[in-house]
Amino acid sequence: MEVANWREVSVHSPISLILGIVLVVLNIGLAYFKWKITLATIPIAADMRTSIHSYFAGVVTGLLTPNMLGNFIGRFYYFESSKRGLITSLTMFANFGQFMASFFFGWLSLVIVGEVIGFGESETITVGVGIAILLAILVYFYAENILSRIWKKPFTKDLKVILQKNHWYRWKILVLAFSRFIVFTTQYALVLHAFGEEFSVQTVLAIWQVYLITMIFPSLFLGKLGVKELIAVSVLGALGFNEFVIVTSSLLIWAVNSLLPALVGIIICKRPTV
Repeated sequence: MEVANWREVSVHSPISLILGIVLVVLNIGLAYFKWKITLATIPIAADMRTSIHSYFAGVVTGLLTPNMLGNFIGRFYYFESSKRGLITSLTMFANFGQFMASFFFGWLSLVIVGEVIGFGESETITVGVGIAILLAILVYFYAENILSRIWKKPFTKDLKVILQKNHWYRWKILVLAFSRFIVFTTQYALVLHAFGEEFSVQTVLAIWQVYLITMIFPSLFLGKLGVKELIAVSVLGALGFNEFVIVTSSLLIWAVNSLLPALVGIIICKRPTV
């Protein structure tokens, strides 16, 4: 039975597959642009080579941590130690903005669909996620005030000053984060369609729920590799999608969006001199 199911995994729409893979360029471009905005906000002197290498170094270290949280590690070694606290803080701001996008679109899917696909009614979960989003908004826009009071470090004061001077920084990050979410969930839908599944609003809403649930579940392995696949099988499988197509599509998306940029980083990044 397994052999027959695996044999069903074949490309039905080459155009959808090509579009899904090509969108990785836009996905990486949006992520890199967030990093460029962060560097300009600090401000910090960085030529194009340094900004590119530090970005891809962050992809490498991020891949080894849940939800790419460790991307700041690869980045700050390219800059002087006095700036590393700010780089870490603002990178975490950017990461948090991406989490908010996943929570928002996942919550929106719960509201529209009215259930957690494959698990039933979702009123309690919908309310809980809604409250979590409101709390996240408060943290996102007022974190520097809280941080400067509970953690008396020089960089926390600098962070507060920088964010007060750059009022649009957080909004720019959110716009880019929401745009990235649309891009990589569209990639997922296109790749599923390439392997013969339906491309529809229902599919996209289900994918949004996959990312929401994946955000909630803990994992320490390669950016939640395996966890997302199990969740995707549960959610998308409830729509009648072939389980092997789901796993294949999910792994392909992970490979082009996470593994490929990390390999590029390993190849091109030079040892930082700072």
